[in-house]
Amino acid sequence: MDMSAPNANSPATWVREARLHLGLSVRELARLADVSYPTVSRIENGHEEPRWDTLQRLLRATGRTLDSAVPIAVPVIRLADLTTHWRSHRSGRHEPDWTLLRVFADRLHLHPELTAAAIIPAPKRSGSKYFDSLLAGIAEKYADDIGIRRPAWTKTRPPLEVPWESLGTPQMLRRNREQAPPQFLARGLHIPESTIWRTHLIRGGKSGAQRRTHSPARR
Repeated sequence: MDMSAPNANSPATWVREARLHLGLSVRELARLADVSYPTVSRIENGHEEPRWDTLQRLLRATGRTLDSAVPIAVPVIRLADLTTHWRSHRSGRHEPDWTLLRVFADRLHLHPELTAAAIIPAPKRSGSKYFDSLLAGIAEKYADDIGIRRPAWTKTRPPLEVPWESLGTPQMLRRNREQAPPQFLARGLHIPESTIWRTHLIRGGKSGAQRRTHSPARR
């Protein structure tokens, strides 16, 4: 195959269009897929025919996979799908569906290559400034953890004017602040990391995507 001029039905086009759809740079895609930057660049420019496993890793990092000879979307829970999953108590407090947020975190722990596809699409406004800021804080934490740019939509979700914290004793509230991710604290969210991310996974170290940002990329 002549790879000098990629056509619309070539791996080069599939990878480039999938990457641009999420707004990822070539380096960010390479990091997420655990493929070297030069390899991704050569593939996108039509100068290298990718191996099947390499092509699959690149597409999965954008939330896609190959079905026969056509890339299709991979089923993934996105932050954009969670905007209605909160409720208002009679007290006026807004409570997220913590169980669903933990499911979201668990899925990404098992499939870290789908992180970009899960956090980059912008959620619609939920009707709760608190929940909007929480979703933005989650996206920012994931982006920082795996070493990609924060999704642009998070800049349109401002920090809370009044910090949000659960009910409890002064000692409990202080502990919650100490255990909150920095991305949450910057938004006025005094929520411990273990509320969403399971404690044994936090203690177990970095996820696969985080480990890959510090290890040599494969071809």
